[in-house]
Amino acid sequence: MSLLKRAAAMLTAFAAAAACTACGTNTRTALTVNGYEVPAGVYIYFANTAYSDAVNQLKAENEELDTEDKNAIKAMMLEGKDVTTWIQDKATEMCADFAVTEQKFDELGLTLDPTDESNIDMMMSYYWSPDTMEKNGISEDSFRKIVRSSYKSDAIFEYYYGIGGENGVTEDEITDYYIENNIRAQYVRISLKDSEGNLMKSDDKAKMKKLAEEYQERVEDAYDNGGMEAVMTEMDYIQEDYNYYVTSVSEEAAGVTGDEAATTTPRVTTTAETVAEAADEAEATEETVEATEETAEGETEETAEGETAEAEETSEAAEPSDEETDETVEETTEAAAENTEEEDVLADEDDLLSDETATETVPFQNESIITVVNEEDYDNPDDIYWNPSQKAYNKLLEIGEADYGKPFIVEEDEEMYLLVRYDIRERMTEDDLWSESGMANANYTMHHPDYEDLLDTWTEPATITRNAAAYNRYDPFKFDFT
Repeated sequence: MSLLKRAAAMLTAFAAAAACTACGTNTRTALTVNGYEVPAGVYIYFANTAYSDAVNQLKAENEELDTEDKNAIKAMMLEGKDVTTWIQDKATEMCADFAVTEQKFDELGLTLDPTDESNIDMMMSYYWSPDTMEKNGISEDSFRKIVRSSYKSDAIFEYYYGIGGENGVTEDEITDYYIENNIRAQYVRISLKDSEGNLMKSDDKAKMKKLAEEYQERVEDAYDNGGMEAVMTEMDYIQEDYNYYVTSVSEEAAGVTGDEAATTTPRVTTTAETVAEAADEAEATEETVEATEETAEGETEETAEGETAEAEETSEAAEPSDEETDETVEETTEAAAENTEEEDVLADEDDLLSDETATETVPFQNESIITVVNEEDYDNPDDIYWNPSQKAYNKLLEIGEADYGKPFIVEEDEEMYLLVRYDIRERMTEDDLWSESGMANANYTMHHPDYEDLLDTWTEPATITRNAAAYNRYDPFKFDFT
Protein backbone atom coordinates (compact mmCIF):
# COMPACT_ATOMS: atom_id res chain seq x y z
CA MET A 1 0.00 0.00 0.00
CA SER A 2 1.42 3.40 -0.96
CA LEU A 3 2.28 5.96 1.69
CA LEU A 4 -0.47 8.31 0.55
CA LYS A 5 -3.01 5.50 0.52
CA ARG A 6 -2.00 4.45 4.03
CA ALA A 7 -2.52 7.98 5.25
CA ALA A 8 -5.89 8.11 3.52
CA ALA A 9 -6.90 4.75 5.00
CA MET A 10 -6.19 6.00 8.50
CA LEU A 11 -8.32 9.09 7.95
CA THR A 12 -11.15 7.21 6.26
CA ALA A 13 -11.78 5.37 9.52
CA PHE A 14 -12.81 8.67 11.02
CA ALA A 15 -15.08 9.71 8.18
CA ALA A 16 -17.77 7.22 9.22
CA ALA A 17 -18.41 8.83 12.58
CA ALA A 18 -18.13 12.09 14.46
CA ALA A 19 -16.87 12.61 17.99
CA CYS A 20 -18.52 14.03 21.10
CA THR A 21 -18.82 17.35 22.91
CA ALA A 22 -16.32 20.20 22.82
CA CYS A 23 -13.34 20.31 25.13
CA GLY A 24 -13.53 22.05 28.47
CA THR A 25 -10.76 24.18 29.91
CA ASN A 26 -9.34 21.39 32.11
CA THR A 27 -9.72 18.73 29.44
CA ARG A 28 -7.87 20.32 26.54
CA THR A 29 -5.05 17.84 27.11
CA ALA A 30 -6.25 14.23 27.30
CA LEU A 31 -2.94 12.69 28.37
CA THR A 32 0.80 13.23 28.36
CA VAL A 33 3.42 10.84 26.95
CA ASN A 34 6.97 11.46 28.13
CA GLY A 35 5.83 14.99 28.85
CA TYR A 36 4.31 15.52 25.39
CA GLU A 37 0.77 16.85 25.74
CA VAL A 38 -1.70 15.03 23.51
CA PRO A 39 -4.59 17.38 22.58
CA ALA A 40 -8.11 16.25 23.43
CA GLY A 41 -9.05 16.39 19.76
CA VAL A 42 -6.35 13.85 18.93
CA TYR A 43 -7.58 11.56 21.70
CA ILE A 44 -11.19 11.90 20.49
CA TYR A 45 -10.12 10.86 17.02
CA PHE A 46 -8.33 7.75 18.26
CA ALA A 47 -11.08 6.92 20.76
CA ASN A 48 -13.55 6.97 17.90
CA THR A 49 -11.27 4.70 15.86
CA ALA A 50 -10.98 2.32 18.83
CA TYR A 51 -14.76 2.28 19.23
CA SER A 52 -15.15 1.25 15.58
CA ASP A 53 -12.50 -1.45 16.02
CA ALA A 54 -14.32 -2.80 19.07
CA VAL A 55 -17.68 -2.94 17.30
CA ASN A 56 -16.14 -4.66 14.26
CA GLN A 57 -14.40 -7.24 16.43
CA LEU A 58 -17.57 -7.95 18.42
CA LYS A 59 -19.55 -8.21 15.18
CA ALA A 60 -17.03 -10.72 13.83
CA GLU A 61 -17.55 -12.82 16.96
CA ASN A 62 -21.33 -12.51 16.82
CA GLU A 63 -22.93 -11.88 13.43
CA GLU A 64 -26.33 -11.36 15.10
CA LEU A 65 -25.06 -8.39 17.12
CA ASP A 66 -27.10 -5.21 16.71
CA THR A 67 -24.35 -2.62 16.33
CA GLU A 68 -26.87 0.18 16.94
CA ASP A 69 -27.67 -1.12 20.42
CA LYS A 70 -25.04 0.75 22.43
CA ASN A 71 -26.28 -0.59 25.77
CA ALA A 72 -25.80 -4.15 24.56
CA ILE A 73 -22.31 -3.36 23.27
CA LYS A 74 -21.36 -1.55 26.46
CA ALA A 75 -22.36 -4.58 28.54
CA MET A 76 -20.02 -6.90 26.62
CA MET A 77 -16.48 -8.05 27.31
CA LEU A 78 -13.63 -7.89 24.82
CA GLU A 79 -10.31 -9.65 25.40
CA GLY A 80 -11.03 -9.93 29.10
CA LYS A 81 -12.00 -6.26 29.56
CA ASP A 82 -15.28 -4.41 29.58
CA VAL A 83 -15.70 -2.68 26.25
CA THR A 84 -15.28 0.86 27.62
CA THR A 85 -11.93 -0.02 29.18
CA TRP A 86 -10.84 -1.82 26.02
CA ILE A 87 -11.64 1.25 23.90
CA GLN A 88 -9.87 3.66 26.25
CA ASP A 89 -6.78 1.45 26.46
CA LYS A 90 -6.68 1.08 22.69
CA ALA A 91 -7.02 4.84 22.19
CA THR A 92 -4.23 5.41 24.73
CA GLU A 93 -1.92 3.09 22.77
CA MET A 94 -2.66 5.01 19.58
CA CYS A 95 -2.00 8.32 21.32
CA ALA A 96 1.30 6.95 22.64
CA ASP A 97 2.35 5.98 19.10
CA PHE A 98 1.36 9.46 17.95
CA ALA A 99 3.36 11.19 20.69
CA VAL A 100 6.58 9.18 20.30
CA THR A 101 6.38 9.71 16.54
CA GLU A 102 6.26 13.46 17.10
CA GLN A 103 9.20 13.27 19.52
CA LYS A 104 11.35 10.90 17.43
CA PHE A 105 10.79 12.99 14.29
CA ASP A 106 12.20 16.06 16.06
CA GLU A 107 14.96 14.07 17.73
CA LEU A 108 16.24 12.78 14.37
CA GLY A 109 16.08 16.29 12.88
CA LEU A 110 13.79 15.20 10.06
CA THR A 111 11.71 17.47 7.84
CA LEU A 112 8.85 16.93 5.41
CA ASP A 113 9.50 17.82 1.78
CA PRO A 114 7.25 20.11 -0.31
CA THR A 115 5.46 17.12 -1.84
CA ASP A 116 4.51 15.89 1.63
CA GLU A 117 3.26 19.33 2.60
CA SER A 118 1.22 19.51 -0.58
CA ASN A 119 -0.29 16.09 0.11
CA ILE A 120 -1.15 17.14 3.65
CA ASP A 121 -3.00 20.19 2.33
CA MET A 122 -4.84 17.97 -0.12
CA MET A 123 -5.81 15.54 2.65
CA MET A 124 -7.04 18.40 4.80
CA SER A 125 -9.19 19.83 2.03
CA TYR A 126 -10.70 16.41 1.41
CA TYR A 127 -11.30 15.16 4.96
CA TRP A 128 -11.62 18.26 7.11
CA SER A 129 -15.26 18.98 7.96
CA PRO A 130 -15.62 21.94 10.35
CA ASP A 131 -19.39 21.59 10.66
CA THR A 132 -18.96 18.09 12.05
CA MET A 133 -15.57 18.09 13.69
CA GLU A 134 -15.38 21.45 15.41
CA LYS A 135 -18.74 21.10 17.10
CA ASN A 136 -17.63 17.68 18.35
CA GLY A 137 -14.31 18.76 19.79
CA ILE A 138 -11.89 18.23 16.92
CA SER A 139 -10.08 21.47 16.09
CA GLU A 140 -8.49 22.03 12.71
CA ASP A 141 -5.09 22.17 14.39
CA SER A 142 -5.61 18.78 16.06
CA PHE A 143 -6.78 17.22 12.85
CA ARG A 144 -3.79 18.58 10.92
CA LYS A 145 -1.49 17.11 13.58
CA ILE A 146 -3.04 13.71 12.95
CA VAL A 147 -2.56 14.02 9.19
CA ARG A 148 1.03 15.24 9.55
CA SER A 149 1.81 12.43 11.98
CA SER A 150 1.24 9.86 9.25
CA TYR A 151 3.83 11.54 7.02
CA LYS A 152 6.23 11.94 9.92
CA SER A 153 5.91 8.22 10.60
CA ASP A 154 6.76 7.52 6.95
CA ALA A 155 9.81 9.76 7.21
CA ILE A 156 11.02 7.87 10.30
CA PHE A 157 10.45 4.58 8.50
CA GLU A 158 12.57 5.79 5.57
CA TYR A 159 15.29 6.96 7.96
CA TYR A 160 15.69 3.46 9.37
CA TYR A 161 14.47 1.15 6.60
CA GLY A 162 14.80 3.11 3.37
CA ILE A 163 17.44 2.00 0.87
CA GLY A 164 20.78 3.08 2.32
CA GLY A 165 19.09 4.01 5.60
CA GLU A 166 20.27 3.53 9.18
CA ASN A 167 19.69 -0.25 9.06
CA GLY A 168 21.50 -0.78 5.75
CA VAL A 169 18.61 -1.93 3.58
CA THR A 170 19.63 -2.60 -0.05
CA GLU A 171 17.64 -2.77 -3.28
CA ASP A 172 18.81 -6.35 -3.85
CA GLU A 173 17.39 -7.33 -0.47
CA ILE A 174 13.99 -5.86 -1.34
CA THR A 175 14.07 -7.42 -4.81
CA ASP A 176 14.78 -10.90 -3.44
CA TYR A 177 12.01 -10.48 -0.89
CA TYR A 178 9.49 -9.51 -3.55
CA ILE A 179 10.41 -12.45 -5.78
CA GLU A 180 10.14 -14.90 -2.89
CA ASN A 181 6.83 -13.57 -1.63
CA ASN A 182 4.84 -13.09 -4.83
CA ILE A 183 3.55 -15.44 -7.50
CA ARG A 184 2.91 -14.35 -11.08
CA ALA A 185 0.16 -16.51 -12.52
CA GLN A 186 -2.67 -16.78 -14.99
CA TYR A 187 -5.69 -18.99 -14.45
CA VAL A 188 -9.09 -19.79 -15.89
CA ARG A 189 -11.76 -20.75 -13.39
CA ILE A 190 -14.21 -23.35 -14.74
CA SER A 191 -17.40 -23.63 -12.73
CA LEU A 192 -18.88 -27.05 -11.91
CA LYS A 193 -22.31 -25.56 -11.27
CA ASP A 194 -25.16 -25.28 -13.75
CA SER A 195 -26.92 -22.07 -14.77
CA GLU A 196 -29.19 -22.38 -11.71
CA GLY A 197 -26.26 -22.63 -9.30
CA ASN A 198 -26.61 -26.35 -8.62
CA LEU A 199 -23.67 -28.75 -8.67
CA MET A 200 -23.42 -30.57 -11.97
CA LYS A 201 -24.23 -34.25 -12.30
CA SER A 202 -21.43 -36.68 -13.10
CA ASP A 203 -22.01 -36.59 -16.90
CA ASP A 204 -21.96 -32.79 -17.11
CA LYS A 205 -18.98 -32.67 -14.75
CA ALA A 206 -17.14 -35.08 -17.05
CA LYS A 207 -17.85 -32.75 -19.99
CA MET A 208 -16.31 -29.83 -18.11
CA LYS A 209 -13.29 -31.97 -17.25
CA LYS A 210 -12.90 -32.79 -20.95
CA LEU A 211 -13.20 -29.09 -21.81
CA ALA A 212 -10.47 -28.26 -19.28
CA GLU A 213 -8.24 -30.94 -20.74
CA GLU A 214 -8.78 -29.54 -24.25
CA TYR A 215 -7.76 -26.13 -22.97
CA GLN A 216 -4.71 -27.70 -21.34
CA GLU A 217 -3.69 -29.30 -24.64
CA ARG A 218 -4.01 -25.96 -26.42
CA VAL A 219 -1.65 -24.35 -23.91
CA GLU A 220 0.81 -27.23 -24.21
CA ASP A 221 0.81 -26.85 -28.01
CA ALA A 222 1.33 -23.11 -27.63
CA TYR A 223 4.27 -23.73 -25.29
CA ASP A 224 5.87 -26.22 -27.69
CA ASN A 225 5.44 -24.01 -30.76
CA GLY A 226 5.80 -20.47 -29.46
CA GLY A 227 7.19 -20.52 -25.95
CA MET A 228 6.06 -18.37 -23.03
CA GLU A 229 4.66 -15.50 -25.09
CA ALA A 230 2.44 -17.90 -27.02
CA VAL A 231 1.19 -19.38 -23.75
CA MET A 232 0.14 -15.96 -22.45
CA THR A 233 -1.74 -15.23 -25.66
CA GLU A 234 -3.37 -18.66 -25.69
CA MET A 235 -4.54 -18.28 -22.08
CA ASP A 236 -6.18 -14.99 -23.05
CA TYR A 237 -7.96 -16.72 -25.93
CA ILE A 238 -9.07 -19.56 -23.68
CA GLN A 239 -10.55 -17.12 -21.20
CA GLU A 240 -12.50 -15.51 -24.07
CA ASP A 241 -13.69 -18.91 -25.29
CA TYR A 242 -14.83 -19.96 -21.83
CA ASN A 243 -16.65 -16.66 -21.28
CA TYR A 244 -18.46 -17.22 -24.58
CA TYR A 245 -19.31 -20.77 -23.54
CA VAL A 246 -20.80 -19.64 -20.23
CA THR A 247 -22.86 -16.93 -21.97
CA SER A 248 -24.14 -19.40 -24.54
CA VAL A 249 -25.17 -21.94 -21.90
CA SER A 250 -26.95 -19.26 -19.87
CA GLU A 251 -28.82 -18.02 -22.93
CA GLU A 252 -29.77 -21.54 -23.92
CA ALA A 253 -31.12 -22.20 -20.42
CA ALA A 254 -33.09 -18.94 -20.58
CA GLY A 255 -34.50 -19.77 -24.02
CA VAL A 256 -32.71 -16.89 -25.75
CA THR A 257 -32.37 -17.47 -29.50
CA GLY A 258 -31.79 -15.66 -32.79
CA ASP A 259 -30.64 -12.05 -32.74
CA GLU A 260 -30.86 -11.91 -28.94
CA ALA A 261 -28.31 -14.66 -28.51
CA ALA A 262 -24.59 -14.03 -27.94
CA THR A 263 -22.96 -12.62 -31.06
CA THR A 264 -19.34 -13.14 -30.03
CA THR A 265 -17.70 -15.88 -32.06
CA PRO A 266 -15.58 -18.20 -29.93
CA ARG A 267 -11.97 -18.58 -30.94
CA VAL A 268 -11.18 -22.26 -31.38
CA THR A 269 -7.99 -22.02 -33.45
CA THR A 270 -4.99 -22.90 -31.31
CA THR A 271 -1.77 -20.93 -31.24
CA ALA A 272 0.06 -23.84 -32.86
CA GLU A 273 -2.37 -23.79 -35.79
CA THR A 274 -2.04 -20.03 -36.01
CA VAL A 275 1.74 -20.31 -36.34
CA ALA A 276 1.37 -22.79 -39.20
CA GLU A 277 -1.28 -20.67 -40.90
CA ALA A 278 0.93 -17.59 -40.61
CA ALA A 279 3.76 -19.40 -42.38
CA ASP A 280 1.43 -20.47 -45.23
CA GLU A 281 0.06 -16.94 -45.53
CA ALA A 282 3.58 -15.49 -45.69
CA GLU A 283 4.51 -17.86 -48.54
CA ALA A 284 1.29 -17.06 -50.41
CA THR A 285 1.92 -13.35 -49.96
CA GLU A 286 5.39 -13.59 -51.51
CA GLU A 287 3.94 -15.38 -54.58
CA THR A 288 1.23 -12.74 -54.93
CA VAL A 289 3.77 -9.92 -54.74
CA GLU A 290 5.89 -11.47 -57.50
CA ALA A 291 2.85 -11.95 -59.77
CA THR A 292 1.71 -8.40 -59.12
CA GLU A 293 5.12 -6.97 -60.02
CA GLU A 294 5.17 -8.88 -63.33
CA THR A 295 1.67 -7.70 -64.22
CA ALA A 296 2.53 -4.12 -63.32
CA GLU A 297 5.49 -4.11 -65.70
CA GLY A 298 3.30 -5.24 -68.60
CA GLU A 299 0.60 -2.70 -67.91
CA THR A 300 2.92 0.29 -67.55
CA GLU A 301 3.67 0.70 -71.26
CA GLU A 302 0.01 0.37 -72.28
CA THR A 303 -1.08 2.83 -69.60
CA ALA A 304 1.46 5.42 -70.71
CA GLU A 305 0.23 5.33 -74.31
CA GLY A 306 -3.42 5.58 -73.24
CA GLU A 307 -2.73 8.50 -70.92
CA THR A 308 -1.02 10.46 -73.75
CA ALA A 309 -4.04 10.08 -76.03
CA GLU A 310 -6.45 11.11 -73.28
CA ALA A 311 -4.37 14.18 -72.53
CA GLU A 312 -4.58 15.36 -76.12
CA GLU A 313 -8.36 14.93 -76.17
CA THR A 314 -8.71 16.81 -72.91
CA SER A 315 -6.73 19.81 -74.16
CA GLU A 316 -9.12 20.19 -77.12
CA ALA A 317 -12.25 20.26 -74.90
CA ALA A 318 -14.11 23.62 -74.53
CA GLU A 319 -13.45 25.56 -71.32
CA PRO A 320 -16.49 26.06 -69.02
CA SER A 321 -18.28 29.44 -68.82
CA ASP A 322 -18.00 31.70 -65.76
CA GLU A 323 -21.56 30.76 -64.69
CA GLU A 324 -20.78 27.05 -64.97
CA THR A 325 -17.57 27.61 -63.04
CA ASP A 326 -19.44 29.34 -60.15
CA GLU A 327 -21.96 26.49 -59.97
CA THR A 328 -19.16 23.97 -59.99
CA VAL A 329 -17.31 25.78 -57.18
CA GLU A 330 -20.48 25.92 -55.08
CA GLU A 331 -21.21 22.22 -55.63
CA THR A 332 -17.60 21.35 -54.89
CA THR A 333 -17.67 23.38 -51.66
CA GLU A 334 -20.86 21.66 -50.47
CA ALA A 335 -19.45 18.25 -51.37
CA ALA A 336 -16.21 19.06 -49.54
CA ALA A 337 -18.18 20.08 -46.45
CA GLU A 338 -20.16 16.83 -46.56
CA ASN A 339 -16.95 14.84 -47.03
CA THR A 340 -15.36 16.66 -44.09
CA GLU A 341 -18.33 15.79 -41.84
CA GLU A 342 -18.17 12.17 -42.96
CA GLU A 343 -14.42 12.08 -42.35
CA ASP A 344 -14.93 13.55 -38.86
CA VAL A 345 -17.51 10.86 -38.08
CA LEU A 346 -15.19 8.17 -39.41
CA ALA A 347 -12.30 9.64 -37.43
CA ASP A 348 -14.42 9.57 -34.26
CA GLU A 349 -15.38 5.97 -34.99
CA ASP A 350 -11.71 5.12 -35.58
CA ASP A 351 -10.82 6.74 -32.26
CA LEU A 352 -13.46 4.66 -30.50
CA LEU A 353 -12.22 1.52 -32.19
CA SER A 354 -8.66 2.42 -31.23
CA ASP A 355 -9.72 2.92 -27.63
CA GLU A 356 -11.55 -0.40 -27.62
CA THR A 357 -8.58 -2.14 -29.18
CA ALA A 358 -6.23 -0.55 -26.65
CA THR A 359 -8.47 -1.77 -23.84
CA GLU A 360 -8.53 -5.29 -25.24
CA THR A 361 -4.77 -5.48 -25.71
CA VAL A 362 -3.55 -4.25 -22.34
CA PRO A 363 -0.46 -6.33 -21.52
CA PHE A 364 -0.86 -8.84 -18.70
CA GLN A 365 -4.48 -7.81 -18.10
CA ASN A 366 -5.48 -11.41 -17.27
CA GLU A 367 -2.50 -12.08 -15.03
CA SER A 368 -2.52 -12.08 -11.24
CA ILE A 369 0.22 -11.23 -8.78
CA ILE A 370 -0.58 -13.42 -5.77
CA THR A 371 0.99 -12.71 -2.39
CA VAL A 372 2.54 -15.71 -0.68
CA VAL A 373 0.63 -16.52 2.50
CA ASN A 374 2.49 -16.72 5.80
CA GLU A 375 0.06 -18.69 7.94
CA GLU A 376 2.00 -17.80 11.10
CA ASP A 377 0.79 -14.22 10.71
CA TYR A 378 -2.81 -15.27 11.34
CA ASP A 379 -4.29 -16.14 14.72
CA ASN A 380 -7.39 -17.50 13.00
CA PRO A 381 -6.86 -19.59 9.82
CA ASP A 382 -10.35 -18.58 8.69
CA ASP A 383 -9.07 -15.03 8.21
CA ILE A 384 -6.72 -16.11 5.41
CA TYR A 385 -7.77 -15.17 1.88
CA TRP A 386 -6.64 -17.80 -0.60
CA ASN A 387 -6.25 -16.62 -4.18
CA PRO A 388 -7.77 -18.14 -6.25
CA SER A 389 -8.52 -20.97 -3.77
CA GLN A 390 -6.45 -22.79 -1.18
CA LYS A 391 -5.91 -25.88 -3.33
CA ALA A 392 -5.13 -23.87 -6.47
CA TYR A 393 -2.81 -21.58 -4.48
CA ASN A 394 -0.90 -24.55 -3.08
CA LYS A 395 -0.47 -25.95 -6.59
CA LEU A 396 0.87 -22.62 -7.88
CA LEU A 397 3.23 -22.46 -4.92
CA GLU A 398 4.77 -25.84 -5.72
CA ILE A 399 5.31 -25.14 -9.44
CA GLY A 400 9.06 -24.77 -9.87
CA GLU A 401 10.94 -22.60 -12.35
CA ALA A 402 11.43 -25.53 -14.72
CA ASP A 403 7.65 -25.76 -15.13
CA TYR A 404 6.93 -22.06 -15.67
CA GLY A 405 4.60 -21.68 -18.65
CA LYS A 406 3.22 -25.22 -18.42
CA PRO A 407 -0.50 -25.73 -17.72
CA PHE A 408 -1.91 -27.63 -14.75
CA ILE A 409 -5.47 -28.55 -13.82
CA VAL A 410 -6.70 -28.41 -10.24
CA GLU A 411 -10.12 -29.90 -9.57
CA GLU A 412 -12.27 -29.01 -6.57
CA ASP A 413 -15.86 -29.67 -5.54
CA GLU A 414 -17.41 -26.59 -7.13
CA GLU A 415 -14.87 -25.55 -9.75
CA MET A 416 -11.67 -26.49 -11.47
CA TYR A 417 -8.77 -24.29 -12.48
CA LEU A 418 -6.44 -24.22 -15.45
CA LEU A 419 -3.26 -22.77 -13.97
CA VAL A 420 -0.03 -21.37 -15.42
CA ARG A 421 2.79 -19.81 -13.43
CA TYR A 422 5.30 -17.39 -14.96
CA ASP A 423 8.65 -15.90 -13.99
CA ILE A 424 7.81 -12.73 -12.04
CA ARG A 425 11.28 -11.31 -12.68
CA GLU A 426 10.36 -10.65 -16.31
CA ARG A 427 7.87 -8.02 -15.16
CA MET A 428 10.10 -6.33 -12.61
CA THR A 429 10.88 -3.27 -14.73
CA GLU A 430 10.58 0.45 -14.01
CA ASP A 431 7.46 0.82 -16.15
CA ASP A 432 5.74 -2.24 -14.67
CA LEU A 433 5.92 -3.93 -11.27
CA TRP A 434 9.25 -2.47 -10.21
CA SER A 435 8.45 1.23 -10.43
CA GLU A 436 9.54 3.57 -7.66
CA SER A 437 6.21 3.16 -5.88
CA GLY A 438 6.24 -0.60 -6.43
CA MET A 439 9.64 -0.89 -4.79
CA ALA A 440 8.54 1.38 -1.92
CA ASN A 441 5.46 -0.76 -1.30
CA ALA A 442 7.54 -3.93 -1.29
CA ASN A 443 9.97 -2.36 1.16
CA TYR A 444 7.10 -1.26 3.41
CA THR A 445 5.58 -4.76 3.40
CA MET A 446 8.96 -6.28 4.14
CA HIS A 447 10.06 -4.01 6.96
CA HIS A 448 6.85 -2.71 8.50
CA PRO A 449 6.76 -5.50 11.13
CA ASP A 450 10.31 -4.50 12.12
CA TYR A 451 9.25 -0.87 12.30
CA GLU A 452 6.30 -1.77 14.53
CA ASP A 453 8.68 -3.61 16.85
CA LEU A 454 10.97 -0.58 16.89
CA LEU A 455 8.04 1.66 17.72
CA ASP A 456 7.18 -0.62 20.65
CA THR A 457 10.66 -0.12 22.06
CA TRP A 458 9.87 3.59 22.24
CA THR A 459 6.32 3.37 23.59
CA GLU A 460 6.65 0.55 26.13
CA PRO A 461 8.99 2.44 28.51
CA ALA A 462 7.17 5.74 27.93
CA THR A 463 5.68 7.55 30.91
CA ILE A 464 1.95 7.97 30.23
CA THR A 465 -0.27 10.11 32.42
CA ARG A 466 -4.00 10.13 31.69
CA ASN A 467 -6.22 13.11 32.41
CA ALA A 468 -9.07 11.37 34.25
CA ALA A 469 -11.43 14.29 33.65
CA ALA A 470 -10.88 14.08 29.90
CA TYR A 471 -11.31 10.30 29.80
CA ASN A 472 -14.57 10.59 31.73
CA ARG A 473 -15.85 13.42 29.59
CA TYR A 474 -15.15 11.80 26.24
CA ASP A 475 -17.24 8.71 26.83
CA PRO A 476 -17.04 6.63 23.62
CA PHE A 477 -20.67 5.61 24.02
CA LYS A 478 -21.77 9.21 23.74
CA PHE A 479 -20.14 9.66 20.36
CA ASP A 480 -22.49 10.98 17.70
CA PHE A 481 -22.47 8.72 14.66
CA THR A 482 -25.05 10.65 12.66
